Amino acid sequence: MKRAVRGLDHVVVMADGIDAAEVAYRRLGFQVRPRGFHKKLGTANHLMIFGQDYFEILGIVENTVFNAERREWLKNGGGLANVALATDGADLAFEAFQQAGLHPDAPLFFDRVVEVAGKAELARFRTVRIPKTNMPVVGFFVCEQLTPQFVYRTEWAKHPNGAQGILGVTVIADQPAKWIPELEKYFGAGSVTREGEGLVVDTGTQPVRYLTRQDYAARYPGIVPVRPGDHPALLSVRIDDLAACEALLTGNGVRIVKPDPRRLIVPPSEAAHLTLEFTER
Repeated sequence: MKRAVRGLDHVVVMADGIDAAEVAYRRLGFQVRPRGFHKKLGTANHLMIFGQDYFEILGIVENTVFNAERREWLKNGGGLANVALATDGADLAFEAFQQAGLHPDAPLFFDRVVEVAGKAELARFRTVRIPKTNMPVVGFFVCEQLTPQFVYRTEWAKHPNGAQGILGVTVIADQPAKWIPELEKYFGAGSVTREGEGLVVDTGTQPVRYLTRQDYAARYPGIVPVRPGDHPALLSVRIDDLAACEALLTGNGVRIVKPDPRRLIVPPSEAAHLTLEFTER
């Protein structure tokens, strides 16, 4: 059965200075894909590809009506901005979101040039954006990958730091429970579970967690959030060897926090205002 939302597709990290962000992520041990340009959107990106998902650093290269909200958001710094949801069809998602009362924008088509085996190809997408009036702290949108063969490639998913895929996203929210009704419009009734004062959202694949600022500080000691209010704050990434990842990061002069033997935390000062959590599971 086709589904409007079938989990997490990728995560968007906005960078106020994409050149510096590119350097930072290479230093973190990622294979950073060459810069791509979205002419229609006035943005440029670098991708960190995994087997079935990815995250991107995104910067503004030309002011357009499509990136006005992003430019306003960047005035307070960069960091984790959006979670793109996988779908079996942008039109299907648009209809489902309309019925759920999310007031979606009409599907938007855009593309970017990628080089595959020495040949220029067009990676093509259709997205469905939800306005800020229905944004449960993190901005969700749907992304239909029309040409996944030009995005998910085995040779692009090999990272020196051993990164294998996304494990989840963490959002800081003063009152997590108030977002339950809005989240269930995206992911369906019963998709949100309370976990102490926080929430765990079943997206269909990787979870999105909502933590109070106090619980976030307890779980990530020594990490100062980049924004004072509610905001998406952290990306968890699965790696194949924690010790090897730690050795690479320290060898590259990256500051890390190790709250327990199972996790490495990279503070936002090292990753374009994103906090990264590396763990083997």
